Amino acid sequence: MSTSAITTSSEIRPQSPPDRTAQVARQFEALFSSMMFKAMRNTVGKGSLLPVNMGEKIFTSMLDDQYSELMGTQGTLGLAELIEKELRQYEGNIPPVDAVATPAWMLDKRLLGTGSNVPASGTRNVEQLAARVEKWNDLISEAAQTHSVDRDLVAAVIAQESGGNQFAVSRAGAKGLMQLMDSTAVSLGVTRSFDPEQNINGGARYLRQMLDKHNGDERLALASYNAGPGAVDKYGGIPPYRETRQYVRSVLDLKNRFTLQRKSGE
Repeated sequence: MSTSAITTSSEIRPQSPPDRTAQVARQFEALFSSMMFKAMRNTVGKGSLLPVNMGEKIFTSMLDDQYSELMGTQGTLGLAELIEKELRQYEGNIPPVDAVATPAWMLDKRLLGTGSNVPASGTRNVEQLAARVEKWNDLISEAAQTHSVDRDLVAAVIAQESGGNQFAVSRAGAKGLMQLMDSTAVSLGVTRSFDPEQNINGGARYLRQMLDKHNGDERLALASYNAGPGAVDKYGGIPPYRETRQYVRSVLDLKNRFTLQRKSGE
């Protein structure tokens, strides 16, 4: 027997189990790739070279799925790496799938809901909203005091923006309880938008900046929070956007209701 064929026990190394986070990221990329290929195929008009019978359609679907899986394992899209990097932030506290809204560009829009995070003021249950936001009361009070912002205003923004869901993600990519865009979060020193303390502190700080910009006018500050300060400057007031005007009314209504509810409980 050749000595090269002899392996000592010290040379035997058990294989490490696959990293769960990396595995989930690759599987998601494979799923996304499959959906992308199917969507691309649907944009091609019918012709003699395209599948026409059930067998060919099944084979084409299988080919799409296999190629998607190959891309996911090889990481050629680079999407798996981006997803894995994002998931690492949770450090074992992965949010439930139904707690995170899927960005519109990733799915057929027919699969997406059209409603906002929070129903209109006439139909929502303020008590339920208050209960969902109440769990963040200590962080809200701390951030409000730090940045000299009305705590009920901060609570109202959270209720309107995310309904108290720390993992909320909008179609535009805004994240967390106070729905911070990545660029805004960076400017506020927020490194983990899904961390409740960082998100609330950053959102309260941004509210303070908007209040200072508009001499304490909460209506203009909220309009800037929703539509951006540039839009408020452009129109010299609340922009003529239906969404923004409804947003301002809704947040101020929530603020007043939260204030009355809190005082009645004191």
